[in-house]
Amino acid sequence: MYTGGAPVSRDAKGFADPGAVAAPVPVAENATMPGNVHPTFWHPLFWIALLAGNTALAAPPLSTEDASALRARFQTRQRETLTWSATVVQTLTLPGLRDPVVSTGTLAYRAPDRLRLDFTKPAGEFVLILGDRLFIQKTGARLAEKSLREDSAGKPFLSLLGLLRGQPAEEESEYTPQVRREEDHYAVVLTRNADASAQMPARIVNRIAADTLEVREVVVDLPSCGVLSYRFDAITRNAPLDPARFAAPTDPTSRELR
Repeated sequence: MYTGGAPVSRDAKGFADPGAVAAPVPVAENATMPGNVHPTFWHPLFWIALLAGNTALAAPPLSTEDASALRARFQTRQRETLTWSATVVQTLTLPGLRDPVVSTGTLAYRAPDRLRLDFTKPAGEFVLILGDRLFIQKTGARLAEKSLREDSAGKPFLSLLGLLRGQPAEEESEYTPQVRREEDHYAVVLTRNADASAQMPARIVNRIAADTLEVREVVVDLPSCGVLSYRFDAITRNAPLDPARFAAPTDPTSRELR
């Protein structure tokens, strides 16, 4: 998934505490996903996850104590989330691309392991997660079923689910986190450690609303030197969702494990 606004490469600024709010997602450069979605999608938390700006006079990082307290508040809020939905704008910028690739759609989550992403651009494409079952529908292709945990295409969605559940991703130790208060949001920046795999995103910047602690934006610096971003708007938490959105597809599928 890529998101809102043209992505901008940014300075790594944020948390001095290794226990930052958002968590990273491993990147599978060759994975294919709907909506031109690059697998780096969800380092949260998503995970999932937020955004930083280039400011010459940036605020100092939060203290270790304040950062830990913010993390605890965020995780508590996420664990109280039974349903979550939002509109999504995904934006991908890559070297050699004249213009960013923009995809739009809606995302719906039902705890603990149901997630659906429907694209309106490109129309008809979707991602559906039911436990370990990952369904991906791309335009002109047969519906594919994969293993969320075993297939490389599932990595970003595992991270997104972790963000929405308030659980850290396993790869969080591969990053050094920092967090800053910037106007009306917290900017959480995860910078890849020198000894971490070069296949991991170089940096992940998350923006969390300061008043509601809602995840609003995620910006990922890809190993390919591109930038992938997601922006969430019209967020609704703990509202009823139509169970039909999470029904298992009845169409024939191709089973793929990588």
